[in-house]
Amino acid sequence: MAPPPLKIGLNIVWMKPELQVRTAQLAEDLGFEGAWSGEHLALPSGDPNWWRKYPTAVALADRATEDVVNFRPRSPFVDPLIVLAAIASATKTIRLGVGIYMLPLRDAVLAARMVASLDVLSGGRLDLGVGLGWSEEEYRFTGNDFAKRGRKMDESILALRACFESDDPEFHGEFYDFGPMGFEPKPIQRPLPILVGGGTPAAEKRAALLGNGWHGAASSIPRIKAHLVEAGRGGEPFQFSSITLGPAPRADLEALAAQGVQRAVVTPWVGRKLGEIGEEGFADLERYAKQIGLA
Repeated sequence: MAPPPLKIGLNIVWMKPELQVRTAQLAEDLGFEGAWSGEHLALPSGDPNWWRKYPTAVALADRATEDVVNFRPRSPFVDPLIVLAAIASATKTIRLGVGIYMLPLRDAVLAARMVASLDVLSGGRLDLGVGLGWSEEEYRFTGNDFAKRGRKMDESILALRACFESDDPEFHGEFYDFGPMGFEPKPIQRPLPILVGGGTPAAEKRAALLGNGWHGAASSIPRIKAHLVEAGRGGEPFQFSSITLGPAPRADLEALAAQGVQRAVVTPWVGRKLGEIGEEGFADLERYAKQIGLA
């Protein structure tokens, strides 16, 4: 069987944290293009209705149950840049993806230092997916204003670009005011791929104006392409990635490719919550790779 007509990344966060490096090593051997991590920083544990703000729950309204969310406030999220750094040291070719990194929760210069360091130490293998997240409490817990998250995201991306691409980075805005300053080393990749994720028209427009790609639903692709043309970026390289929270069969992957998706980040495990899969997950991964034509 020929390989799928698009790149296949692996969502590693369903595996137990202590097994995620080994999972990425196996994924590299099986022919996956990338190992993808993701995050929540701190979800509220005292509210039984915490899950009702999750986008799928909002869409389902009164028909939603807590089971529409594949994680819980105490699910084990390890920092994505740290686990990808560990993976970088244990692999050679597999790309390292974050989908998504909640950039507005962080200081942009500190985030830029961590991101650039990972790209350098991995030999230029990082794909950085950024997004706002949906939990107002995570903004409150980290001292950030949920109401300003969109504006801070826009400035954060621009501030990262300044750090990565200017000899003497300088930025003056609402949230960041720095430079000129030294910032070395720069990322190996020029530009470092920043993919914007989300499920709103604002996220689609942000991807077209500020990103190198999109990490979200395939249904957004036509609108993003139109935004790219409007912004004068219609001829620039631009990645379209999507994530499937389940073992997408070969036919589903081909359908995504037909819609313009260039990379599908797959989750080959069912019936368990994030961070729960043990060593039995390795056999599931090998079996799935064979089913779709990778292994």
